[in-house]
Amino acid sequence: MIEKTLIKITILVLIFSLFLEISYKNILNYLIFLGIVYLSAAFYLLYKMSVKVDLNDDFLYIRNFFRSRQIKYKNIDEIFTNSGFLQRRFGLMSIYIITRSGNYLIKDIPDSERIFKEIEEKIRESKPQE
Repeated sequence: MIEKTLIKITILVLIFSLFLEISYKNILNYLIFLGIVYLSAAFYLLYKMSVKVDLNDDFLYIRNFFRSRQIKYKNIDEIFTNSGFLQRRFGLMSIYIITRSGNYLIKDIPDSERIFKEIEEKIRESKPQE
């Protein structure tokens, strides 16, 4: 997860840097810019690493620095995954959870394939048999 985010940020910095006129006069400003970009990236990475998914018998807990959400399995209408090129390269995926009260996105969590299958199984167990 960390490598993927750093690669994306570095690609964006390189593209942005192509349009700058970097000379010995303004190299200090460019270095300050790089410091701000990568410091912001470090905070973003800390946030991404703080996302935790806990599977309970009746609930799915999604926690991070700022808030935690509790979703009952029986309230989940749909769940699916998606992964982009870099996510596939690093073995990650995003899990989308759709309920009547809102939509939730869990991005780039480790072992997301296993978590997705466990959530699907718990949803099947919580729904009444027809």
